[in-house]
Amino acid sequence: MDKTKNNRLQELDRSNYEIVKGEPDIRGWDVRYLTGQKLGAVEELIIDVPQKKVRYMVVDLDDNELKLAHRKLLIPIGFAELDRKEDDVLIPNISLEQLSRLPGYDRNNLTAGTERRISAALGREMDLATTTQNEIRSDRQKKVHATEKQQRDDDDELDPDFYSHEHYNVDNLYKNRLHEADSRRKNESEYDRSLRLWECRSEGGIMERNEEARMAERKRRRTIYQERRYKDETA
Repeated sequence: MDKTKNNRLQELDRSNYEIVKGEPDIRGWDVRYLTGQKLGAVEELIIDVPQKKVRYMVVDLDDNELKLAHRKLLIPIGFAELDRKEDDVLIPNISLEQLSRLPGYDRNNLTAGTERRISAALGREMDLATTTQNEIRSDRQKKVHATEKQQRDDDDELDPDFYSHEHYNVDNLYKNRLHEADSRRKNESEYDRSLRLWECRSEGGIMERNEEARMAERKRRRTIYQERRYKDETA
């Protein structure tokens, strides 16, 4: 069952939004650990539709150089930094231990509870749904109690200031390329240094991309990603 709260969080590729022209689309870029080793690649971006903000990147650990099991992780966008020269995304502030604690990515389970567990795994203090020995008397009661608390945690809304945290500070993404950003935006009157999302509009309101155009874009991006992977493997 799709537990996405009112579809608030969506994969960019499956939404009606695009990265604004001129901004870097990091999907398909390699993700590198603090030691420079390849962790994986950015498979997708997760957007907050009402706020038109990027909140997470989906990182595929396939062919990683850290001997980590192959799975997909959600990493808050505030941990990402663009490499100064290469088309790579750096995550210098996440340890292997923290990566191992992150839950696997499930597009049908983008709940408030999942977001809190991700933040907790990355060192942020969170009030998670937990049980103590004083609260339960048997293994069966423990499982039922934990399940009930987990469901409440998933169904709860996030605190209003949840995203007002360094984990979601998109400024970090650009800090190694501020010279490029300043040069490109010097004539702009307003810019919040975020991965702005362009919303296609017409006189009648929002204009959705048709399915044919969406599939063509997916195919084009997948082709570029595959070419990059094969080039790395044969180098």
